[in-house]
Formats: sequence, C-alpha cells, structure tokens
Amino acid sequence: MAKFINYRNIDFKINSQNFYASQVSLSASASVDAVVLSDGSLLNYAPSSAVVGSLDCEFYLTGSLPSFLNITGTDEAAVNVRFANVNITGAYPKSISFSVEPFEPILISASFDWYGNVKVEDFSEQPVVSRLRKEVPQYVANAYKSYLDKESIFGNSIVSSGPTGPSGPLDSLGDVVSFSYSSSCDRPSFFNVEEVIPFRVAKLNKQCEVNLSSNNLGKLVSINGKNATSTIYLKDFYGTSLNSFPISGVLSNQSYNVSNGQYLLAEASIQQTVTERKTLV
Repeated sequence: MAKFINYRNIDFKINSQNFYASQVSLSASASVDAVVLSDGSLLNYAPSSAVVGSLDCEFYLTGSLPSFLNITGTDEAAVNVRFANVNITGAYPKSISFSVEPFEPILISASFDWYGNVKVEDFSEQPVVSRLRKEVPQYVANAYKSYLDKESIFGNSIVSSGPTGPSGPLDSLGDVVSFSYSSSCDRPSFFNVEEVIPFRVAKLNKQCEVNLSSNNLGKLVSINGKNATSTIYLKDFYGTSLNSFPISGVLSNQSYNVSNGQYLLAEASIQQTVTERKTLV
C-alpha cells in the first residue's frame, strides 16, 4: 500500500457479489497477557487466544438480502470477502441492522468476525476499467414504500360491544413514524491444538429486535409484556419488494416523549429470542 487509496476506487464483494458500500472498516486484535514471575519481575508477554479480526460495513440494499446474511439461520459457514483487492476467506457474519426514516434510502449495517492472515500490505485500487464496468443497481431500498405491518400486531381482533356491533380492536398500534431492525448472535470459536484458525465458529444466543416510534401504542405494557408479531417489508422508491424481516416476540417497554414544537410520541422495542429444536440421539 504505497499511496493513498481513494474511496471510489476500492471494490467490496462478499461471496463474489458486489455490495455498494458507503463505509467499510477492518481491524484486528491480539489478546496478549503479561507473564509475571513470583519475584514480581516481567518474564514476557504471551498470547492468550488467536488473533480475531472485525469487519464492519454499511451498504445499500439493492436486492434480496443473500441467505448467508441470515444471522438467525442455521448456516454457520464462513463467507469470502474481497476488499481493496485483498481476500478475507474466513469471515463470519454476526449481526445486521437498519433503520427506516421518512423518505431516506435504507442502509444495511453488517458486522463480521474473521480469522487468518490478511495481507493488508497488498491493499490496492481496482483497475479503472473494472470500476467503469461495474453494474449500476436497478433497485435501492427506500423508506418511501417500506413499512412495518401493524395489522393485528398485538394479536387482537375486532370485538363486539353488545347490540351496537363492533367496537374496534382491544389494543392496536397507531401511525408508525420510524422504526429499526437488528438481528445478532454470538460467534464462539473452537480450535484444534497448535492451530490458529478455528475448525468451527458456532452461532449462539440468536436475537432479533425491532424499535419503533408511534403516536399510539395502545394499552400500557403489563407484567408479562405484550406478545407482538409483525413483518417489516423493504421496497424501493417505486414499490418493488426487495426483502422482508419477520419478528415474533414480546414488547417489554414503552416510553412517551415530547419536546417543544414536537408531537408526543411513544417508543417501544419488540424482542425475540430465536431457538432451535434439538434432536436427541
């Protein structure tokens, strides 16, 4: 890496697919502990675990999210990342998130753990001809047509009120002004003796969460919370469906906030723990 590399000349691919990123960061950390003798003198510094790298990026959603970025799924396999003409072969997705604000394009944030040697000294720009030939995406997710399905989100149907007929839902969600989604998991690694590359990086403690702001959240949360089931639909500016994110969990907190010149808004979070059925042998 003999010169400054311009943002527009850096390629970013995951499993050979182009990702139109607005930001990419790469780091590595080594766990090193001091070895102190009984007389209090320092003998040396020794590694306590393998080098673990971190990769964080933000990219525009230009189509369906690939299955390898399904954080709560069962697939534990690593992905191959190509960044600035250097390959990272052992990257493990551990979280994605996005937020939806009125009329804003939607950026997906993703985080990975990675293992192995990355030749950062070989970072380089992609050839100009490759940049010029890169396909321009037809679709970009936008908040204009995207929405959170609020129909029967709390599992309530229309109820009757005597002879006067239906009185409306028992508990309902009002107008949603913004919302966000995240899914994450822990990625513990397992090593063979005398090896620094794990033979397995598992998925544990898989979680999904939706945060939302609305003018009405219905009744106050009870001691058991509120069961909530919904789906987020991401679309482009013209209404083309790109991806959906279901959630079925519990609404466990509500808050109400207002400030000078603003409306009173209610905020809440829906959390889901994703489990897997075990097969006993």
